[in-house]
Amino acid sequence: MDNTYSANRILVSDPNAVPEAKNIIQSGGVIVYPTDTLYGFGVDATNGKAIKKLNHIKNRSGPISILINNLEMGFKITKLSPKQKKIVTEQLRGFNTVIVPLKTGFVHPIISAQDNTIGLRIPDHNFGIDLVSQLGKPITTTSVNHSGLPPLNKVDEIMELFGSSFDLLIDAGDLPPSKGSKVMKLKETHFEIIRN
Repeated sequence: MDNTYSANRILVSDPNAVPEAKNIIQSGGVIVYPTDTLYGFGVDATNGKAIKKLNHIKNRSGPISILINNLEMGFKITKLSPKQKKIVTEQLRGFNTVIVPLKTGFVHPIISAQDNTIGLRIPDHNFGIDLVSQLGKPITTTSVNHSGLPPLNKVDEIMELFGSSFDLLIDAGDLPPSKGSKVMKLKETHFEIIRN
């Protein structure tokens, strides 16, 4: 078997991990990075070409959630009333993804849903938050798998299956099994559970 990969691999603890990932994201590349639930594919959420590359890797299309670094970024790019902001503040943390109305011009339109909403996530994991803070804009957060198949959380399996199609893996070791984040969609002043 050919074990040559185009993807580099760097430990999450390496001081160069965030700067290297930032360079790749800024140049339109694709990274794999750890969150508090799964490994995710990350690209610049404003770069249509990078998003299309990601969709090709996963064999999918449609909306993709984004990782933001704080509520301030989330509120800047979404259309929420003061009451809705309060509700979102209570839920936008840890294992939760919240789907909310999106303002135009902040992410590429191909990752928003037909009703102009987007999933937001602030994981309980420093890497993605540090990366987005340095970039100053969101990245995609979508599980490492082909559409319809279970997500991969073992580093060697990710490299084996996808190592020739992305640029950099941020290695935090094998993650425990997870079905991913809980997904909730804002409906006026309450949330509807989309995935538990």
